Amino acid sequence: MINGSGFSRFNELELRALELLSEDSRLSVSELASRLGVSKATASRLIKSLRGKGVRFTVNITQGYPRAYVVARRRGEGECYRLVDGKYMIVLTAGDFNSLTKLISEVKGKEAVYIVLGQCSDTSELSTMPRLVCDYCGGPINGSPITYRRGRRVYYLCCKTCLRELKKRLSMRRHDAE
Repeated sequence: MINGSGFSRFNELELRALELLSEDSRLSVSELASRLGVSKATASRLIKSLRGKGVRFTVNITQGYPRAYVVARRRGEGECYRLVDGKYMIVLTAGDFNSLTKLISEVKGKEAVYIVLGQCSDTSELSTMPRLVCDYCGGPINGSPITYRRGRRVYYLCCKTCLRELKKRLSMRRHDAE
């Protein structure tokens, strides 16, 4: 995933690392360092920096082309889905990684970008419909969820009781941290 702060916020070394990881998402830190010509400590900091910028390393079905899923505040062109929180999921496909990065940079109002690195070998989990579960109790959410935003995090809850208890728990954590 790439944060909405913009794809251009990646430096040249980060973009090279993303390209290598897009070819083989299971590269070890040592192998990544070797291919980039940097130390293992630098490669480790690079991965930490990418994660800090919101990069998530995932594997998904690409059907032969680089693909990205962009979460945005505005509706996109082409394949686009409305999400439960009112945002949109825009699906981008390109002939190569460079073309994909150009398409990503053109999306307005993006908040996150998930870049697909490869195909999953076991797709049996795709045959079941995903269910939304409460972030407090873990129970299923039937109908529209109650949403609670705290900072940059959005919580999905099944009932007002879970909302109240979640607020208490988060308040206690904040006081413990002080």
